[in-house]
Amino acid sequence: MGFGGVTGNLNAGTVVSQQNTLSNAIEIRFGNVPATLSYDGLAAGATGLYQFNLVVPDVPDNPAVPLTFSLAGAVPSQTLFIAVQH
Repeated sequence: MGFGGVTGNLNAGTVVSQQNTLSNAIEIRFGNVPATLSYDGLAAGATGLYQFNLVVPDVPDNPAVPLTFSLAGAVPSQTLFIAVQH
């Protein structure tokens, strides 16, 4: 489940020991501004833990910026919030 499969043909339930990336395209947005992702896949040394390395876009300081994502074009109904301060 989670964010779906990854490249690299990893077996479910094993400790990740190689580079991988999500099989489906993901976009993460802070408000209406997309973030720049440098990594999206399973975390090395863990089992079933997804990791996203990203650059927070230039959005105004706010204690509750909406954080949304789309995976393979599908947008979940839940909106998360994150504080942003420069």
